[in-house]
Amino acid sequence: MAAILVISTERYSGKSSLVIGLALELRERGFKIGYMKPVGAYPIKVGADRVDEDAYFLSEALGLKDDLKDISPYFLTWDNITRYMRKKPGNPPAKVKAAYERLKEDKDIMLIEGAQNFVHGRMLGLSSFEVADLLGAGVMLLDTFNEELTVDRLLSGRDYFGAGFLGVVLNWVPERRLEFTRGLLSRYMSSQGINLFGSIPTDHVLRSITVHDLARALNGEVICAQDRGDELIESMMVGAMGQEQALRLFRKQANKVVITGGDRSDIQLAALETPTKALVLTGGHRPSPLVLGQAEEIGVPIIQVDYDTATTVEMVEAAIGHQKVHSPAKIERMRGFIREGLDLDLILEQIGMRASK
Repeated sequence: MAAILVISTERYSGKSSLVIGLALELRERGFKIGYMKPVGAYPIKVGADRVDEDAYFLSEALGLKDDLKDISPYFLTWDNITRYMRKKPGNPPAKVKAAYERLKEDKDIMLIEGAQNFVHGRMLGLSSFEVADLLGAGVMLLDTFNEELTVDRLLSGRDYFGAGFLGVVLNWVPERRLEFTRGLLSRYMSSQGINLFGSIPTDHVLRSITVHDLARALNGEVICAQDRGDELIESMMVGAMGQEQALRLFRKQANKVVITGGDRSDIQLAALETPTKALVLTGGHRPSPLVLGQAEEIGVPIIQVDYDTATTVEMVEAAIGHQKVHSPAKIERMRGFIREGLDLDLILEQIGMRASK
């Protein structure tokens, strides 16, 4: 049995996407795959249990029957951090180790999802370095490509984790830098003793957000076309101009959300004439019956929010690109990038498993 701990230097790097894509690709090759996320950040209630949101989605997508309390034993929310400062929570490493022993039964490969960065979880004795040592896992670094920082981050990862450092996957690589990452950078990393397993390009689908998730992020209400909540939004446009100008601009961008005042019926109707996934209406204003009826007829959800337009734009910008892999379309997209861009045989070789079964 082998174990891979997938870590990153920053949050929203795409760890969950990579883990589920790897799990499904390795399963297709005949391996029995297990999964664990020792330290989560976004707990949700599932029955009587609390579980990390990503961990729950991955366990469902992979059809795992393991106990959710084993898969996702700890969360570091603000409330928990302050509570743990007052009273130490027993022996977290021992609890995680015991859960891991149960999860790995009858598995060929365990995929362990790291916390937000290298140090997250340290107060519990569950930072990435400590988890790798505790569970005997090799470390795979997922790095969001950065022209100035990536080389130094990869070298630092090697130095930090030492012999347990398996190698690197680069994510969100701009098209203009793919040749560089697959050529010069790969050769340089090899000269430094670092395996560059592959690169995943920047992709609008993977960085998209569903209408339902956007409404939740905005504390908004979907007031029509609720059945289209799984539609993916890739970008946003702000409607604060005249109707004629808005129509010209809106036609240039598809799969977008248009944000405008709830009292701007002219802008709303212009958006509905173009490829728009959703409208976000600000200021707590309800749209006119004409707008509401047309949006319902063509299946464009309207999200009504109480914030002003400037605040709403900031919130939407924060939400798009920081989204999770909670959709079948995103999962299949990631699997395609893994098949095309990652050297799975090299990964398996590094963990001592045969390339095929």
